[in-house]
This record gives sequence, C-alpha cells and structure tokens, in this order.
Amino acid sequence: MHQCYYCEQIFDSKEALYDHVEVHSDTERNKEIMDRKKKSEKK
Repeated sequence: MHQCYYCEQIFDSKEALYDHVEVHSDTERNKEIMDRKKKSEKK
C-alpha cells in the first residue's frame, strides 16, 4: 500500500502512486511541503 503525501489517497503500487502524484500542481506541492515543515517545527 502506498499513500499520496498530498491528498492521502491510497494506491496498490508505486507506479500508480507516481502517476497520481504528477496530477498535483507544483504550487499545491510547495504549499503542502511548507505546511508540513511548519507543523514539524511547532512540535
């Protein structure tokens, strides 16, 4: 099982996950990464 970091959707294979992740735009990707960094800094 593989989970998308951005929307938490679950996939059976790495290939399906990689294909799906390309759907997310760079702006969404950067926003998610920044949100995650901020959350990890608060802990």
